[in-house]
Amino acid sequence: MAINVLIGVGGTGAKIVESALFLLSAGVGPKPRVIVGLVDQDNSNGNVRRTEHLLSLLSSVKERFNGSKNAIDWKSQDSDGGTPLFSIELEPLFGEGSSAHWRPAPDKLRTLRHILQHTELPDDEKVLFDLLFRNETAAPADAEQTMELAEGYRGRAHVGAAALVSAINYDQPEFLTRLVELMRASSGGEEVRIFMAGSLFGGTGAAGFPTIARMLHKLRAPDNDKRIKGDKVHIGGALMLPYFQFSDPDSEAANVITSAQLLPQARVAVEFYQNLLQQEGVFDRLYVSGWDKMFSLNYHEPGRAEQRNPPLLPELVAALGAIDFFTIPVAELPASQPLVSARRESDAFGWADLPAHGTLKESLYEGLGGTLRFALWWLYRVEPAVDDRSLFGGIKTGWLKKLAGDTDWQVDTPDARIDLKEYCELLLRWASSLHLFGNNRLRDFALWDSARIRKRANENEPANPVDLFPARSEDESLVDLSAILRPRDENSPPVDAKVVFNDLHERVDAGSSQGLGRLVAAVHRASRPFRKEA
Repeated sequence: MAINVLIGVGGTGAKIVESALFLLSAGVGPKPRVIVGLVDQDNSNGNVRRTEHLLSLLSSVKERFNGSKNAIDWKSQDSDGGTPLFSIELEPLFGEGSSAHWRPAPDKLRTLRHILQHTELPDDEKVLFDLLFRNETAAPADAEQTMELAEGYRGRAHVGAAALVSAINYDQPEFLTRLVELMRASSGGEEVRIFMAGSLFGGTGAAGFPTIARMLHKLRAPDNDKRIKGDKVHIGGALMLPYFQFSDPDSEAANVITSAQLLPQARVAVEFYQNLLQQEGVFDRLYVSGWDKMFSLNYHEPGRAEQRNPPLLPELVAALGAIDFFTIPVAELPASQPLVSARRESDAFGWADLPAHGTLKESLYEGLGGTLRFALWWLYRVEPAVDDRSLFGGIKTGWLKKLAGDTDWQVDTPDARIDLKEYCELLLRWASSLHLFGNNRLRDFALWDSARIRKRANENEPANPVDLFPARSEDESLVDLSAILRPRDENSPPVDAKVVFNDLHERVDAGSSQGLGRLVAAVHRASRPFRKEA
């Protein structure tokens, strides 16, 4: 059984993991399990917290539908009523019930001076330290030794790299300890795939991505740890070129990277990664993604909870790099050159533009597209129908009564419904954000269309760009279902709501699913964009 580890480094890395989690929740990815970690110095970063919450929610959903009362059949094949929805187990890096987030420096080590114990350094090392990092005599916007690190590394990758090396080896070694533990499973014949995602611009990602990758690569060397079989450990990564920019800060004294510095910084970083790939052989596969015209986010937050950047299309592309890496045959893993994504037309993006190997590409439309349709149908049709009871408490809707007849609506089920409803809302909000920001930069955003279900959409409020309608009439939701998913093939559009209704009334098979799980499986199967031949 392969061990798959997905690590998001920095805020951009967390957003790539967020997109990957939505793919994994739809059953698109490696089975049975993916271990997820997040690395960020900013303990309250809004992007990291959003991804952490999604991971926790998906773990809760998996647990709620893994029992006997409300079980989803994940073992049966499609022909026997099985469903891939939530089938992939997601585990936080530090184990069940623990956190996925590793923060390199604790609160007491607020600056690089604190981390490297400047006062205790020999005089010659202090001189070297002053040569490498600007001290307090520099302008506030340029200070590096005394820069507060609570909100991350603020575009100073060299500062972050020094802090990370110290943290990994001395201050907070639990991160490396856990990864070594996972890598040592290779000695028992397990195949271990570790995939990191981050940016080559900014701070934490630019610092952490190469630093951590090189450490892991050295660990798989033959003369290092005898309990690690280097040929069984594979390292991959998704590297983001500059694809978004903030407004510049109001104060010239703000110690942050500005938009004008992004491309020059990225150019130097690209040359560095060329060396990592060709001379050191750190990565088995390196995926590079970006955007030709940067997304402008009309606000500026250096960090903290207020930094909640909207989900953007390039992050889905990068997330597919992770899924590709985890699912491609091992013989095809080594790649001597970076893998770069490109679309067929500069002003359009459709299902054929999503980069993936053949088998994965086939599963995307049904997996992700079908789950979007499921989320819409569950949120606007199933949930209201469950609450539409007769005078004596019985469910009125015929197909719902048939599929969920043995559901105990009072025990276990209320919490499962709450979690499932939140998942559907989060998925549709994520998809709506990709559509909103992508559609304004493309002639044709041809993946899905969320316009009908958006109550509010404002690109100038990037921290909260979309609100969904809380409810839709039956007539509205019938049209919504047909409209939300753009076809993969213009000659084969998704089946409409009438077909979904017929399936739910007559022939949908939910395998050995039980209780609310049978209803979930049935709705997910009925919502698929096309029907397979018997």
